[in-house]
Amino acid sequence: MVGSSNNSMDITEKIMLILGAGIVIVALALSYWLYALGVALAAFVAWLLYRWQMSAVSDSAGVSPRKATARLLTRSVIRMLILFTLLGLSILGGEVFLFGVLTGLLLQVFTYMGRAFFIILRKGGTA
Repeated sequence: MVGSSNNSMDITEKIMLILGAGIVIVALALSYWLYALGVALAAFVAWLLYRWQMSAVSDSAGVSPRKATARLLTRSVIRMLILFTLLGLSILGGEVFLFGVLTGLLLQVFTYMGRAFFIILRKGGTA
């Protein structure tokens, strides 16, 4: 998303969408309705907050590096607090819903780890 228009999705968002949709489809096929709902809800919230956080990076042209860094860090902390609050409140929906929300929130981490793994494989394991 950095350096692209705000309306287009970057590769991280596309992978998150594919992973999230796949997990929701499998959960629905196995009749885990609450889990699927938790994944869908959390993935959507995580995606919105990811776009909000990355807009701080892409909109930093003409801003001093110190102010741009402060803006990014502020948004990162706010994003983390919102995600932890969502996770904490999800226990009210039961354990299955809680694990669905946790899975949805971790989609971005899964995406980054998968991309890092493929970069390592492509480089042949060398630095």
